[in-house]
Amino acid sequence: MSSIDYDELRTAAEAEVNAELAQVTDPRERRELAEEIRDQAHMELSLLKQERQQLIAAAAFHQYHPQLHEQFGISRLSMRRLAMAELLGGLGDRDQILNPPRWPADREEAARKAGIKHPANAIEKAAQVAARYEAAEARRAAAIAQIEDTYEAQRTANGRVTVDALERPDFDAIRQEAVRQLTAEFNELDASDEERLRRVAEVVDQAEEDLARLRPARDAAVSSLSFYTTARGVYYSAGVNRNAHKRILGRALGLPRDAEPPKRAEQPAAARAARVKFIKDAAQQLPKLAAEYEATKARHAAGLELREAAIRTMFAAPHSWTRSQIAEAIDRDPKVIARVVAPDENS
Repeated sequence: MSSIDYDELRTAAEAEVNAELAQVTDPRERRELAEEIRDQAHMELSLLKQERQQLIAAAAFHQYHPQLHEQFGISRLSMRRLAMAELLGGLGDRDQILNPPRWPADREEAARKAGIKHPANAIEKAAQVAARYEAAEARRAAAIAQIEDTYEAQRTANGRVTVDALERPDFDAIRQEAVRQLTAEFNELDASDEERLRRVAEVVDQAEEDLARLRPARDAAVSSLSFYTTARGVYYSAGVNRNAHKRILGRALGLPRDAEPPKRAEQPAAARAARVKFIKDAAQQLPKLAAEYEATKARHAAGLELREAAIRTMFAAPHSWTRSQIAEAIDRDPKVIARVVAPDENS
């Protein structure tokens, strides 16, 4: 596990920007300062980008372990993306970026051939640069949000913005179709058992990264619509129930988990005080985001079932792979494999 709490780091960086900007009362001056902070953060990100990639790649190729990505505050897939980009001199088309090449069979040998050096204390150095990078990213995001606040505040100052009735996707059908497509994909896959294991592991990895990206965007759209617009029954368009909807609103306002959100008449003011962002096209965004999120969640759940079946196949005769071999193949801790092949040990 990482000794750096990246969530805490990002929150502190955002709070620092908000506190600095809160001291400027003139809207024009505040916007100018926010633009300056944004540009400074962007410059810092540009300066750190290559060093971050090089150090993370060095750590990944020379000191790999299944939880290494946590040291840098990124996902497994993101770490592989950075490392393989360094190994190959960049990734080509969009498909290769979304689904980067697999790790080479011998990571260290591949790194040596590509000239990827192994500096002393690579993990620690990479983590230090990653922390600076994530803090700069959070500062830039906070500044951009403040830049947009002037217009958003004007739009919401007099209460709720009128929006048309929201689209309500058929989420059951969306989930079923996602599972059907994945099942059909693997039913038709002509590949060895080992290749099936690797392929389904990639499906799970990609789904986890997509869920981590989609959920904040969905929740932001839910909060904007619920707090700032005339929309009713937002949860129907978000694919969640009433209780889950309340939890989304509570998190946006920074409330304890079981606390009730303010009454509807008090919500716009409470949201502004909590710096909840107003998203002008949330009514159009939410149904699409929610549909993609629910499809991905269903694909992830189905992928986990397929992965478990593939793990059992490789663990059993005639393959008889060890837990460590399977863990290496799917880039997971052996404990994950043990929960599948020996559940009694984890009960």
